[in-house]
Amino acid sequence: MKPRRVLVAAGAALALGGAALGVWNSSWLKLQTVQVTGNHHATTQQVQAAAALSPGMRLMAVSGAAVSARVSALPWVADATVTHVLPSRIRISVRERTPAALVQAGSGARTYLVDHSGVVLQDGGAGYPLIAGLPLTVSYPGDRLSFPAFGAAMGLLDAFPAELKARLAWVNAPSPDLLSVILTDRTTVIYGTPDGLGEKNYDVMALLQGGKPYASIDVRSPTHPAASPR
Repeated sequence: MKPRRVLVAAGAALALGGAALGVWNSSWLKLQTVQVTGNHHATTQQVQAAAALSPGMRLMAVSGAAVSARVSALPWVADATVTHVLPSRIRISVRERTPAALVQAGSGARTYLVDHSGVVLQDGGAGYPLIAGLPLTVSYPGDRLSFPAFGAAMGLLDAFPAELKARLAWVNAPSPDLLSVILTDRTTVIYGTPDGLGEKNYDVMALLQGGKPYASIDVRSPTHPAASPR
């Protein structure tokens, strides 16, 4: 390519780049709409309020990372992706947390819905396994439960036999090494630690499939399970 043509092409590219930059920085690219997608529990109004974006602000002034951080601070929001949609829209795509269990505060009737990592999503709820016995008095949406006993209880729930989940009343978890499960017929299954859950669950299934009613089943030593008839 001849030098003159190279210079012309380079000049055209710079002009186009400058024009594009000028358009992006121009004052007419102003925010009019904040669109929210992917939310089911966090309301659109809550997401928009957390985003803290004002109509009329220049799009180039909107930091996607900062908006994402503010929205992700909502209890139900795991993360948020922020996209500039020209000429006047910001789209916030939300990925919400998945509820995993209810935790009971102390010995009272107050419960909190939490995800698998222990983030408190809301007060109360229904349709999820209950974890009781934790050293918890009060909590608030957005808090994260860091009790070792909670992690141990979630591990037990993850490994609990699918065939028995309909019979699960609650998990008692006063400490990580004092785990037990209470079934709907009031049978207490004593697990102790969350170690060897596969073997322990095998023992539980074998005993319950026999059809005998038990007051308690102790599988703390899976090679020597013990059961007390009702």
